[in-house]
Amino acid sequence: MTRLADKYNVRQYVTQKKLGHILNELYGVYECAEEINFETLPDTFVLKATHGSGMNIICKNKRELDLERCRLTLKGWLGGNYYDMGREWAYKDIRPKIIYEKYIENEERGELIDYKFYCYGGKPEVVFVCCGRFSPEGVKYDGYDMQWNRIPVYKGRPAAGLNLTKPGNFDEMFDIATRLSGGFPFIRVDLYSVDNRIYFGELTFYPDNGVVSFSPDKYNYFFGDLFVLPEKTN
Repeated sequence: MTRLADKYNVRQYVTQKKLGHILNELYGVYECAEEINFETLPDTFVLKATHGSGMNIICKNKRELDLERCRLTLKGWLGGNYYDMGREWAYKDIRPKIIYEKYIENEERGELIDYKFYCYGGKPEVVFVCCGRFSPEGVKYDGYDMQWNRIPVYKGRPAAGLNLTKPGNFDEMFDIATRLSGGFPFIRVDLYSVDNRIYFGELTFYPDNGVVSFSPDKYNYFFGDLFVLPEKTN
């Protein structure tokens, strides 16, 4: 689990699954903020800490980036252990690094739409479509089943309520989520689709640290019943 929670080392797992073609372009890996020469970075890029969640700098225009604040933020991330925040043990032994990736977006929306597949026992059951992450209202999720029927389920925040068209490569995304989730009682597989090309996002074992409930309440039971742990072995 630690290897898969690591935003850098998980790339090896994806490649081992014969899915290296869905990895975003990786331009650099850094162990300290001082290694990063911002003058050489393009106008758009993404910096991610490998050892936690929500530690991303998404730059759409380098001229508008506060470089000093950015460096201080990166130093703060690299100097901490994300495990200390919520006791999510998979993060505890990850060696902190910063990865530098190509910036991608769905141009028609001016942002990146995130398809978060909730997979149980290697089977995708529900996909939450995530958008508006950097809007004033914050991120919103719309839930769909695997036949792209809307599910009236909410997860700690309002739904976007958008009439989203089923992606033309949804069946391929389903297959990828199935291949990446095999062998785990639960795992969330995050994918993107840009210009009909699928990109890998990340793998998550406990979304929102497992403390954000679903509503209506019946969906807490719905998702809970899908989560079947294997029997203990001596």
